[in-house]
Amino acid sequence: MVTTTLSNVPGNEPLIAASEQLQGLIESLIELGVLVHDNQGTQQSHTALTMKTNQVVSQLSSITAASFTQQYPIPVDVISYIEDGRNPDVYTREFVEATAKSNARLKGRMLGFRKLRDTLGEKLEKEFPVLKDNIEDIKRRTSPE
Repeated sequence: MVTTTLSNVPGNEPLIAASEQLQGLIESLIELGVLVHDNQGTQQSHTALTMKTNQVVSQLSSITAASFTQQYPIPVDVISYIEDGRNPDVYTREFVEATAKSNARLKGRMLGFRKLRDTLGEKLEKEFPVLKDNIEDIKRRTSPE
């Protein structure tokens, strides 16, 4: 499934390990749900439920302590999306759209300030020819490289 596509790319070993840990956790949570649903109140079902709960807690601890999750923390917003039953891909799409809008707005501001700098420099150079070298220096230092 996911592991086969990830294994084709070198350097994805931590991601593959995290994926396998998550798959194991999902399976354990499903099994825990079945045990809770079918709980008959006997000592045997109580023992099985306790063991499965401890297994889920252990798996959660190992995922939390894994180097991959320490290196690439999951944003709280994504966790909230998942808790609300929403698709985390929606969060990613909305984040990318918001970032693109912000970048476009900032680019517009930069272009506006650049035009202001150039226009102001031209006007100052006309009125004060002595400042030509200083104006050129400012334009050179504030131009994108």
